[in-house]
Amino acid sequence: MSNQDREEEAPLSEGPVSGPASDRRTALRHMAVFPAHVDTGNGTKRTAVIRDLSVSGALLLTRARVKIGDEVTLSLYLTGDPNQAREVKGRVVRDERRSVEVSDIWPYAVAIHFNEPFEDIEPAVKALAEKQASLGLVGGKDP
Repeated sequence: MSNQDREEEAPLSEGPVSGPASDRRTALRHMAVFPAHVDTGNGTKRTAVIRDLSVSGALLLTRARVKIGDEVTLSLYLTGDPNQAREVKGRVVRDERRSVEVSDIWPYAVAIHFNEPFEDIEPAVKALAEKQASLGLVGGKDP
């Protein structure tokens, strides 16, 4: 999400948010776009697009309405095979309604902090981010 997008968004939930998002992330963030599902515990998986990912969390774009503090399970499709999802559990730490000008079909930007570091996804995500950056699809790594 660009800084311009971030400035046009309005928070959905009240909660302490200090400093830019890049200052709050504790692990190296990889800018890559890939499909995911988000399950909020009601048994229905909703489609999402991961915007960036690290071993400690993810920023996703979704149509699913969630609140700060919600526990979720993400199914990450890192290989392109729709039958091979990697699941990770986490908690919503930020939710924002994106402006109409940038939201298209993804009205919400949601930040998830994983319950445990998801260390073994680092090589796959790094390779995907580098490939997408080399094709000009995304901006590469964002520290």
